[in-house]
Amino acid sequence: MTEHSENTPQDESAAFQEALLSHAAGDLVKAIEFYKTMPISAPDYLEGQHYLGIALHHLGQHEQALSILSHSVAQAGDRADWLSNFGNVLVEQGKFAEAIQCFEKVRALAPEDVMTWVNLGSVYERTSNDEAAEQAYLKAVSIDPSCQSAYRLLSTLYGRQGRAAESVHAYCQSYVLSPLEETTPFLLGKAYYVLGRLEEAAEVYARWMEMEPDNPIPIHMHAACSSLNVPERCSDAFINQTFDDYAPEFDTKLSQLAYRGPALLQTALDELALPKNSLEILDAGCGTGLCVGSLRPLAKHLVGVDLSKAMLAFAKERGGYDAIHCREIGAFLQESPHHYDLIACIDTLIYFGTLDKIMALLAQKMKSGGYLIFTTEAAADTEANFRLQASGRYAHSRTYLHGLLAKNNLKIIKEQDCMLRMELDKPVNGFIMTAQRAD
Repeated sequence: MTEHSENTPQDESAAFQEALLSHAAGDLVKAIEFYKTMPISAPDYLEGQHYLGIALHHLGQHEQALSILSHSVAQAGDRADWLSNFGNVLVEQGKFAEAIQCFEKVRALAPEDVMTWVNLGSVYERTSNDEAAEQAYLKAVSIDPSCQSAYRLLSTLYGRQGRAAESVHAYCQSYVLSPLEETTPFLLGKAYYVLGRLEEAAEVYARWMEMEPDNPIPIHMHAACSSLNVPERCSDAFINQTFDDYAPEFDTKLSQLAYRGPALLQTALDELALPKNSLEILDAGCGTGLCVGSLRPLAKHLVGVDLSKAMLAFAKERGGYDAIHCREIGAFLQESPHHYDLIACIDTLIYFGTLDKIMALLAQKMKSGGYLIFTTEAAADTEANFRLQASGRYAHSRTYLHGLLAKNNLKIIKEQDCMLRMELDKPVNGFIMTAQRAD
């Protein structure tokens, strides 16, 4: 009679651990050898079979993998983690209906498991059940508000559905959960602003100021979000850096924001019914020249002035101006000997807080009977004359504007409450005013 040795439970357990180590190291062939040699009597046999199925799947032996996994899951019964593994394999093999069934079982077993809801939502989305997908992602973030993957999937889902503001909001929720070293302070501050978390945005800008004390962006945006050390207007450095960076995509971005400045100007000009080809006109803060189409038909001579060289490069390419000057508007008005029949100041005064000086200069450079057409964002009359908003732009009260116009002998011909643009899917409200020099 031939003697033979039997593996002890300790040996079998050691073999299983060796298989797991090989599997974790990516040596699937070696892991599979260990899994397959485990005797059915081994205490870890069923678990070995489960991981054997996963290893075979990773090696591309899908049908055998599914058969083994299906058996192990059926034998285990209430193992939520195994059901999740099986569901993920089914997803990778495109068997979405079966995967949903699997994840629904997991949900019943472990209703507070966040990744189960994320996985379930992902499969629902793949089967074009967007409503169920959205509810699953929302359930995930309700369980764990720090679930970054759920926010990212929500952002993608909303974006695909054309729900832009919700997409941006979800993306920002995801973005602020990233470790700080993986983000830029500009985007992190912007994300907190979008979420309405202004104190945290101000903290980001404060740290950025410490790292780059001469950078005008964090200085201005810290003031905007904290209401501390609010400047009387945007600095030249802030305007230059912001709009030089923004220039290549400026027109496209404004169209996406339903920007109405040029259209509002056109309406105001139509109501004045001014003679064509006869006026000396200044486009103050002309940017890329978006208003040139409305102003050129009326102009005998059309001048554009802006502080951003990059923006003016696009204005020159657009054409229509007789002269373009790269200057800060106040400095240009002080130095220029010319006077104008019409000055358009569209979406420009939002970068000034105190308007006393600039309004006086505008009035001085208008001919008797000349017109000023301008827009600004609206602050409530119950507030101060102006307010630096968290967006970095200024808003002005109607009472303040009326007082300035009267002080500078400018009679209001027409004023209108209007929507200037959309921002975060909400209207940005303001005024467009037409005034005439009375003397």
